[in-house]
Amino acid sequence: MIVRAFAELGVGDHWEVRAATLMAQLDALVDEGEPIVSVHCPIQDGTWLVDVLFTQTPPDAQARWLAAARDIAPEIPAFQTDPLADRDWVAESQKALHPVSAGTFIIHGSHDTYRLPPSRRNVEIDAGRAFGTAHHASTRGCIVALEQLARKAPLGSVHDVGTGTGVLLLVADRLGAGPLSGGDIDPDAVRVAKANAGANRSSRLIHIRVANGPFAQADTVIANILARPLIAMAPAVARATGERLVLSGLRTRDVRRVTAAYRARGLVKAGQITIEDWATLMFKRPRLCRLRGRDSL
Repeated sequence: MIVRAFAELGVGDHWEVRAATLMAQLDALVDEGEPIVSVHCPIQDGTWLVDVLFTQTPPDAQARWLAAARDIAPEIPAFQTDPLADRDWVAESQKALHPVSAGTFIIHGSHDTYRLPPSRRNVEIDAGRAFGTAHHASTRGCIVALEQLARKAPLGSVHDVGTGTGVLLLVADRLGAGPLSGGDIDPDAVRVAKANAGANRSSRLIHIRVANGPFAQADTVIANILARPLIAMAPAVARATGERLVLSGLRTRDVRRVTAAYRARGLVKAGQITIEDWATLMFKRPRLCRLRGRDSL
């Protein structure tokens, strides 16, 4: 059963400033996506809340997590807990998310579209059960990395492994990349990604399907997953990579072993972006390897 824990912080602009710091502190306690944490104000000029959704954590571990949260952020009042009915509470919580800047892009939900001036740098994302609203540091890191790469050379074809909401493919589309493809093991995520592509009127056809790992080769490959699956998928992801690779979803403590897994496949680390202890790694394929072909790896 999903359990929601929440605490009311208070009313006032100072909580908006504190919210980003609180998120970074609480995010340090999140282990591979569990629990789902947000700090938000559900209504304008209302009370700021810390919301925590436990989807897989046993009750005793929930209590330990909440105690640890108050230890690192003592201003959080006592949490109230409530077992939830079978509703899409992930989607419900995301409706309260505010627009977020990532590089030169603004990622926002459909509920904020009318508030923002029209711009090619605005990307509308309704996440539902899928991951990828750019509120997470790993997604923001990927967006910044794609912009950096696009400034140096065209992205070319792009393949997104574990595409979630499709936000990174939509950013790549706005940066002039194509053709575009992505896969996710979750059928709900694929449905959401296709809907977001339609809502953003992407200028290129985006091929998205249910897939466990890469199903296409591309000039630029993105994989924003987690450290362990990134290491396990290194042979397949490296084979799919033509020139550039962007990896994220890993903590800074995981950088060394993830880097080693991809260096062993012939890729060279070309840069790193760190946001809130989450690392985004950029790799390139040496020119000699490109001339010889990927099958030689």
